[in-house]
Parts: sequence; C-alpha cells; structure tokens
Amino acid sequence: MKTYSRIFHRIYRKVVKILLALAYDFQTWEEEALPPGPKILCSNHFSSSDVHFVTTLTHDDLHMVIGPGFGIPVVGSFLGWTEQIKALEKEDRKKVVSQAVEYLKKGESVYIFPEGELNVQETLKPFKKGIALIYLEHPCPVIPIGLIAPKRRVRNKKSRAARRSMTVVSRNYYANIGKSMEFPEALEMAKENKDEACALITERLSASIETLIEQIKTDKFWS
Repeated sequence: MKTYSRIFHRIYRKVVKILLALAYDFQTWEEEALPPGPKILCSNHFSSSDVHFVTTLTHDDLHMVIGPGFGIPVVGSFLGWTEQIKALEKEDRKKVVSQAVEYLKKGESVYIFPEGELNVQETLKPFKKGIALIYLEHPCPVIPIGLIAPKRRVRNKKSRAARRSMTVVSRNYYANIGKSMEFPEALEMAKENKDEACALITERLSASIETLIEQIKTDKFWS
C-alpha cells in the first residue's frame, strides 16, 4: 500500500473506532488470534454499515472489494485513494481476482463479502465464487466472520450523497471471528475441476459463517 494510502486508511479506521466507541454497543469475539501475514477476510453482508465497521476487526492494511460505494461522489475517490478494490461495473468485477491476488502477494490482506449483495438476515445468499478463485490463485488463511445486529436497529435511510436508500445500523453491532481456514483438498481438486473446487470452498465458508452468526444469537450473550 502506498504511504499516503496507508495514512488515509489508518486515519479513517481510527475515526470509525471512535464512532463505534461513542455511539454503539460494538462487541467482537475471536476463536483464535488472527494469523500474521496476508489473509482473506470474509463475512455475511446485511447493511451498508458493514464496509465501515469491519475495517476495525484487523490492524492489517486492508483492501476491501466494494461495489456501489465507488459510485458515490467523493466517497468513490476516497476508496480509490485508500486502494480499495473496485467492483462497481461488470468490467471492474473482471479484475477483482487479479487485483486481490496482487495485494496478497505484497503481504497485504483482502476483505470480501462473498454474497455480493445485502441479505435480510434470514438466510445467507449463495456465495459467489470470487473468493474461491482468489484462494486458488494465492492460497493463504481465510478468516470467516459472522456479523449481526438486532433487526430493530437495521433500517433504510435516504442518502443524499448516494442518491438512493441505504441500509444502515444504529446502536448495536456484533462480529464473531472464526478460526482461519485453508482448503488443501480444493487445491488438488482444482487441477481437474476448478468449478468443483470453488463449490467446496464457498460451501464450507458459508456453513462456517452461518455457525458464527448462530453462536452470537445463542451462546455469546448467555455465556
């Protein structure tokens, strides 16, 4: 990450941390310490707030795969300055895997929402294979994360900047960070059938994130 990009990114992350400390009941849990070095972080995606709040879950220089945010004036420019990965248009999405791999090879981490769009917290949407393709191109630890907020705290809000309605979270937000995962059998499988290898990876990640979300609901607040 370029020096000025790193400075902007860290200032922004600090501002988000302050906001969360002042205005939110923001709790996180970790099954284990995050491994050092480059990694792929991924989670479910139910609000536009996610892209801001999850930046605080790691100290790594982080490159997040972002779509609609790049279409907002000023915000899109800031995302470019901080070297986030643009996935706004079809042509952008064709470059996501190669750009993510490039950052991983530099020793930096990537964050992706495999669903590709917001869910409504009932069930996860099917994971797209981008995260699996990134892993197959550059195997490294994948960190599953379950995110949740009470439904009463999730609402649609008209954004003048975005010129559309956005789903945002107020007051309560929770993140459960799971153990790092790797998929050596998928690497072998990909030599014969890459689609099957991708399916194996996305299915296991989806199941892991479902479990992490359920743990927040049933275990974390009763332990």
